Amino acid sequence: MENILKEPGGSKQPITDEERAKLASRLDEDLDNFIDNLQKTPYKDGWKEETWREEMEKHPFFMTKPPEPEDQPSPLVEGLQNLRYDPDDNTPEELAVKHKDDGNFNFKCRKYKLAILSYQEGLKLDFQNNELRAQMFNNMSASHYFLKNFRSSLIAAEQALKLKADYEKTILRAINCCVQLKEFDKCLNFCDKYLEFVPKDDNVIKIKKEALKSKKIAEMEKRKALKTQKQKEADHTKLLDELNKRQLNIMGKRGPIKDLTIFDPSVPGLVKPVHLFENYLVWPVVFLYPEYKTSDMIQEFNESTTFYSHLVEIFAERPEWDVEGKYNADSVNVYFESVNEYKSGTKVTKIDTKTCTLFEALTVLRCPIENGTPVFLIFFAGGQFEKEFLEEVP
Repeated sequence: MENILKEPGGSKQPITDEERAKLASRLDEDLDNFIDNLQKTPYKDGWKEETWREEMEKHPFFMTKPPEPEDQPSPLVEGLQNLRYDPDDNTPEELAVKHKDDGNFNFKCRKYKLAILSYQEGLKLDFQNNELRAQMFNNMSASHYFLKNFRSSLIAAEQALKLKADYEKTILRAINCCVQLKEFDKCLNFCDKYLEFVPKDDNVIKIKKEALKSKKIAEMEKRKALKTQKQKEADHTKLLDELNKRQLNIMGKRGPIKDLTIFDPSVPGLVKPVHLFENYLVWPVVFLYPEYKTSDMIQEFNESTTFYSHLVEIFAERPEWDVEGKYNADSVNVYFESVNEYKSGTKVTKIDTKTCTLFEALTVLRCPIENGTPVFLIFFAGGQFEKEFLEEVP
């Protein structure tokens, strides 16, 4: 069959193969030029090459794991959620079932926090199906249990049992929660309740025996702690009474002593504060040696003992700082400084080390107490440092 090319004037002339090829080539060239001249606009709504994996993970049809509670849902996910949970298309019970199903799915995926959120949303709804409500409380209890939120798990289990008293697996979980929380009375009650349904459960019988034993031990420890607390309170009261009897010279304090914290040492934990021993006060005391700029801390100075007895013990061996070996119990004088009540400045009081006890120094001589610690100055008798010290006294 020949190809006919219609010419102007109506005459027709056959088209050759060469002309037909030229025509087709020209048509292809015109089409290419048309496409090239089209306005080029980039597709802005597509996924970027470098983030397509993240974008796919957000898409509800392609995501491989459920979103976390704190994640912001994508518009598509949010839209599907609105369709699924539209209250106009679902009764409250139908919505509750959907929340329960979502919770169960998240539970199977070990997304326990998401599961709890789903059950909570379902339980907020107003529906009358107690069986469904009990299931959600039970499943929420299980989710809390896997998160080791034993208190919350127990509360949810108790709510489930109010609706369904024969929920055996819920009772078992409540028993385990009580064991973890050391709620022995509740544990025993739940064990008794479970044994009504399964009388010969060896595991629960064993738990009940251990709970009884633990309860007795806890009660014994509680009584012991109460007794200790009462004794501590009695000792505290007695110590306050003894301190107030002595009318001590406490720096910055006037009137009766009501709070023992004023006797806390300046270095807490290293020194035991004033305390009672057989009706005697025992104090931490500091001895200062100005000549050598050093000191000794007597951890426990019983108020009934003399200064001489402690000096004998301190100088039983020559201290490293006593390079001349001149300090001993018989060669030193002991002083303390206090505020002069009659004129400005300080007052210096000398102690008879062989006869004076700490009790007399604190009550009769009125040695001041600061930070719960009396401080005394030790000088080599007749030495230059003692003379200079006394000369400085007003």
